[in-house]
Amino acid sequence: MIEYLLPILSAWFTMLIILDPLLSVSMFINLTEHLSKAEVIRQAFIATAVAGVLMLSFLFFNDLVFDLLGIELESFKVAGGGILFILGLQIVLGIDIGGSSAGHKSLASPDRVGKKAMAGVIIGTPIMCGPGAITTVMILGAQEGLFITLTAVLLALVCIWLILVFSTVIKKLLGETVIVILSKIMGLLLTAIAVHTIWTGILGLIALSVI
Repeated sequence: MIEYLLPILSAWFTMLIILDPLLSVSMFINLTEHLSKAEVIRQAFIATAVAGVLMLSFLFFNDLVFDLLGIELESFKVAGGGILFILGLQIVLGIDIGGSSAGHKSLASPDRVGKKAMAGVIIGTPIMCGPGAITTVMILGAQEGLFITLTAVLLALVCIWLILVFSTVIKKLLGETVIVILSKIMGLLLTAIAVHTIWTGILGLIALSVI
């Protein structure tokens, strides 16, 4: 069991970086500011459940997706790493690529959000579980196996739920500026993971071409 601990921790940390729950704290507070404590907890659960269902679906069926599309893991690493790199740049630089800003501010406007009771769904996807999270889950699942990735995802979801439930407390303790800085750091780590993913994918494709 001990030999699984380090890979699980590594995969868990990777999932936290790509999900970047600190990026969702301010928006979650804004969307739930007039709701009761019980409803806030409920919306936090909904957000976690939505993100979890999406990630676990792609985790369990990643082999089927690869087989149906006829692609190798290495090709997916290069393409997925490119997506992660772009997402990391959006978070670090706050730029808008493809009409979706890193802060997802457009999603917070009244005409896009609708009822605040939908806060959990909006935070669950696309804020936390978007293309980057799905890509990461599929790559980890193919590399580390089902048990390690599943454990890491579940641990990350528990952490996310706690962060959302106590989002108001976290914002008061850290302040908006510190939260933004920490989120930028997470984005920088994400770009580093993306570069490593792309590089290992390229090396794998080169190895396959030689064989």
